[in-house]
Amino acid sequence: MQRTLTLVCMVTLLLFVQSHARAQEQEPFKKNLIGGSLAFNNTNGSGTWYDSEKYKSTKSLVTVTYAHYIKKNVALGINLSYLYAHENNPTTNDPYTSNTNSFYFAPFIRYDVPLWQSRFTIFNDLGISGNYSRSIKHFDTYTESSKFWGLGAFYSPGLMFRLKSNISLQASFGPLVSYSYSSSDDAYGVNTHSLNFAGQHILDNLQFGINFLF
Repeated sequence: MQRTLTLVCMVTLLLFVQSHARAQEQEPFKKNLIGGSLAFNNTNGSGTWYDSEKYKSTKSLVTVTYAHYIKKNVALGINLSYLYAHENNPTTNDPYTSNTNSFYFAPFIRYDVPLWQSRFTIFNDLGISGNYSRSIKHFDTYTESSKFWGLGAFYSPGLMFRLKSNISLQASFGPLVSYSYSSSDDAYGVNTHSLNFAGQHILDNLQFGINFLF
């Protein structure tokens, strides 16, 4: 974890120095931001539950963001996300495949921290969230479905680079700290509370995006 954070800090510093060396006049203030990001994760069998390399899991995430700056460096916004997950687990006594569709919305307040006169800005999103998902699991002899919904709160930082006056690129690691409550209608009917820290899995949630400012 320490090596990962050191590498991220070094890359950020190098980019900042390069940008600062050829910095131009500060870009004009824009009141609105609309953008999107993509994330993809692929996992092959590992960990406590999956001892065979035949286990596979893939996740694809699409996020759309809108934010309105009520004053410079402070904005109100909302994230809308769609997640598709596919799991193939032939390693258990009752092998199965599953497909999950999840929908997520999260209003937030954003605080920007410009890095001196460079084109880089650190943004900090603090907000609440709601989500709904449906999962269908196919076994050899039967199929079962379940629905989940949840509420939560989160803190999510990221780095934004002003490519042009109306276009910026961004990178973020998803929620760094989050709290969630979830409920399901499956056979177990479990209600759960959890407090999560990205920790050593921070790179698993890496997202890249592009924003348009106007």
